[in-house]
Amino acid sequence: MSKEKRIFERNPDTGQIRSREPGDYGNETIEGNMDEVMDKVINPVRNRIREEVLDELWAANKLNHNGHWYIRMTDIVKIIES
Repeated sequence: MSKEKRIFERNPDTGQIRSREPGDYGNETIEGNMDEVMDKVINPVRNRIREEVLDELWAANKLNHNGHWYIRMTDIVKIIES
């Protein structure tokens, strides 16, 4: 019986586990549930970016017109691009 040999590696920053065959460095596959990856890696990054953008929008220069506060569209684009 010959079993396929695989090397398993864990990313210390994200906890994501990848597997590959010995000597094959370009074709790793992600092991485990994709929902776990989303919860541990993708969603925290999205939340952090969202918070940073909202903080920048809150701090942006605002105009008052008829009792309503507005931010110039050009300022919004600059914030989102940065």
